[in-house]
Amino acid sequence: MNQEIVDQIQTKIIKLFPKDKQSSIGILYNDSCSEISRLVAGWIKEVDESSRLLILKGVNVCDSQKSHDILAVETSNNDVYVIDTTIWQFFPEKKSILLSISNNLDEALKKISELYGGKWQVSEEISQVSPADEKKYLDIISQNIKENQNENKFKKTTI
Repeated sequence: MNQEIVDQIQTKIIKLFPKDKQSSIGILYNDSCSEISRLVAGWIKEVDESSRLLILKGVNVCDSQKSHDILAVETSNNDVYVIDTTIWQFFPEKKSILLSISNNLDEALKKISELYGGKWQVSEEISQVSPADEKKYLDIISQNIKENQNENKFKKTTI
């Protein structure tokens, strides 16, 4: 795992959106953090089989009463890369999905809590993502993007 891999993943995430909607990325990815985190875990496993991939779940994130999933990648040399695949939902100005690199999981969880607030814990470990699961995640993401586009259009027309 390194910055180049993170950048490649971020590019793949953004390409999931319609080109003309990429400025609304935070709105369009609303409610897709779970699927995108798992999808990205699969992409990472393809290039780095030795890393341990953990889904971290937060509740009451940014005082929003929302739950949120992010990804922790524990490398073979025990660095922990924390990646928020849908960071733009909470921090639209952020330029990178990489939140931090820590020396251990406890340190990573502490940094996440400081940034997002709420309560965070490991919710699952991802050992692999099957092609069927990848398709399912992509279908859900696509459906959520369509629904979020429609909701956003409706809000604009009713204001």
